[in-house]
Amino acid sequence: MDIWAWVWTLQNDLREAGQGRVADLIDSIPDDTFNSRPERVLAALPEAIAAARALKNPWLEVFFRHWGLNNRLSNLAEGEVALSEAVSLIEFAHREGHAECPQSVCVTQDIAICYGNIDGPGWAPDILAVCEETLARIDPSWPCFCCISREYAEALLDSGRPAEAVSFLARQADAMRGEGETTLDPAFQALQARALWKSGEAEQALALLAAVDRQEEEDGGSDPERWHLRAILRATILAERGETEAAAEALPAWSDLTAGAYGGWVQAACLLAQRNPSRNVWQLGRQLHLSLAHFSRVGAHFDAVTAAVGHAGLALDRGATWTARRALAIAQAHLLKLRLRDTLAPVVAALDARLRQVPAAPALPVPVQELAEYLRAQENSDPEKDVEWLLAACAQCPDDAELAEFAAAALSACGTVDEACDHLWRFVEAHPAVDSPIYRLMSLLLERGDPDQLASLGEFLAGPNPQAARWVRAQWAWKRKQWAEVVTHLSAYVQDDPDALGARRLWASAALMQGDLATALRLRKELVAAQEQPGDDHWDLLTVASASQDWATVREMGGVLGLTLEGESGPVEEPWGVAYVRFEEGNGSVRDLYAQRTGPATARVLVPSHAPHLQHLGDWVAFDVALVESPPEDEAERAQFVPTFRVVHTLAPGSYGESCFVDGAAPGEAAFAALGEALAARGWHIWVSSGEDYRVTDPDTEEPIEGLHFTVTAQKGVSMVEIDRVLRELTGGWRHPACWPRFAERAGLDTAAHMEIVKRYRL
Repeated sequence: MDIWAWVWTLQNDLREAGQGRVADLIDSIPDDTFNSRPERVLAALPEAIAAARALKNPWLEVFFRHWGLNNRLSNLAEGEVALSEAVSLIEFAHREGHAECPQSVCVTQDIAICYGNIDGPGWAPDILAVCEETLARIDPSWPCFCCISREYAEALLDSGRPAEAVSFLARQADAMRGEGETTLDPAFQALQARALWKSGEAEQALALLAAVDRQEEEDGGSDPERWHLRAILRATILAERGETEAAAEALPAWSDLTAGAYGGWVQAACLLAQRNPSRNVWQLGRQLHLSLAHFSRVGAHFDAVTAAVGHAGLALDRGATWTARRALAIAQAHLLKLRLRDTLAPVVAALDARLRQVPAAPALPVPVQELAEYLRAQENSDPEKDVEWLLAACAQCPDDAELAEFAAAALSACGTVDEACDHLWRFVEAHPAVDSPIYRLMSLLLERGDPDQLASLGEFLAGPNPQAARWVRAQWAWKRKQWAEVVTHLSAYVQDDPDALGARRLWASAALMQGDLATALRLRKELVAAQEQPGDDHWDLLTVASASQDWATVREMGGVLGLTLEGESGPVEEPWGVAYVRFEEGNGSVRDLYAQRTGPATARVLVPSHAPHLQHLGDWVAFDVALVESPPEDEAERAQFVPTFRVVHTLAPGSYGESCFVDGAAPGEAAFAALGEALAARGWHIWVSSGEDYRVTDPDTEEPIEGLHFTVTAQKGVSMVEIDRVLRELTGGWRHPACWPRFAERAGLDTAAHMEIVKRYRL
């Protein structure tokens, strides 16, 4: 069953109707969901759903809402907070005229995942029932068969029936192979491995995980999050077997994960710390608390209780009683929301009893007036232990700003940013004229992304501390990329305090982002004039001068900074090597494009872009000279390092429009050279992306032959139909035909001939 056929047809219809943006969203939202880019999906979804409703296409609405919900459930591990949407969508998807949409079956998986996220063991019988009903309506030819089978097996595992899960998954695998599936979905096989482990077959589980990794590597790699989930399972099995070194090596870094992997990571990390106490440190406590806070926030009640129990137990083992009490309170709150409490209630009660044996608060190591100095003198500070002292000290000295900031820093280091913000809010409300705690609070609120609290802070400070209010409002406007608002607040700030260089710098940056090059240039020159020695302000002026094409200032700053530039006047366009330049393209996405540097802060883009991305080929840009990524420490790696810079302004856009990706067998040097000459005569661009080892299959001999893929980019204004016509004309005489199926599909042209070439040459 091809559940995507209607989607491809709809995409072509949308493009023909001039709805290219909606057609692009049909591709990008599932792709971003599958490849664990949750923020992009969240940003694009409102537009997509609004478009589906405007088009009065309920199937498309089911499609978009399913992928949006799947993103929330799988990538963000949402539980009860997603339940209303899951219930609403399943009702919408099963209305008359909607239920025929193939993705209405996918919605069943969504509700199953949602219930599982909320309380897997508690909802397991209901999940089994809904999956059984759905599996009865489809067969193994449906991609949904694999997905629903996974949810059924997950429910069996949550029910404590791992042997049944192993048998069930084996039957489903045989059924899918009977439909011609030669390679099972990696996520399905990873679940098989987990079922084997749970049923006592650890060796088989590890062997299966290794086989999946090998297969994915042969196939060109996998989505990082799926790889992480398998690595976490491997680490858990190894830790359980006492192979702690191997487990630690296998366990991915918490910072590399999306929330969908937190549950397994917490289990593995706790088990590993229990087996190897040297890993039980406050930094682990921070990561466990942040995971736990996420489960609590999204209503993943079962995971919240189990994570809290593990977190609190380890905290007690390392003497962090404040952390343990915090985790116990969360466990007790979420325990009440579980359907089945018999298993976890005694564990939570035992933890409570253990904590009752610990003194309520430790004595301060020094008199309260000396505590800040004492903590500063400690070489290896432990914020989990410091926090109790600091909170006690703040209670004794409520007017001490230094202690208030120390306590907030300790709370934040423990991962309890909410408590840190509340603590500082209380101090700021009582002491609005004291700047330092205000700015620490502002930083924490920015980190938390709390617009309401930031707005409240700015409003509260407007009367007693107007300068601080302006700074807070400017920082929040910067976070939202509201450049005009940043300028308004900071120009007033600088007017009241002309010596405020930090405010002037931020104002200059906002003016540049706003496109007000004259103001940015003036402010940067003022900042340079205030400095005695060359430094960052001189480099920033070099960037703004380049963006403004003030080549005299570029040369002047180059001389101050020790740069050798050619000529004495006119534009600076010199070969400065290659770099990647980073463009921000909306929805939080960025693209790094290969470019030729033409000066210390300018470059021209060398590579074409494909829809739905904006075309930047030939753009002449100015960039911030601060490196996006630091060069590697290894000397050999440093020699191969290509720097990446953030684009701040486009001096001149390129002249190119649509790009077409062409694939096939290599036509030979003469034929390809002739193509290049013919395209160059039209002012078109050609970019070869295949390497020397690229091979395709000769359909006549079944032997590998040299392949070639490249991108052709036409001038602006050339239609896609014209590009297709020219390519057919120029490649029509090649011994082996070339193809461009994705381009033809986007152009609304017949793709049958292209797909036949893909099949024959195994492209």
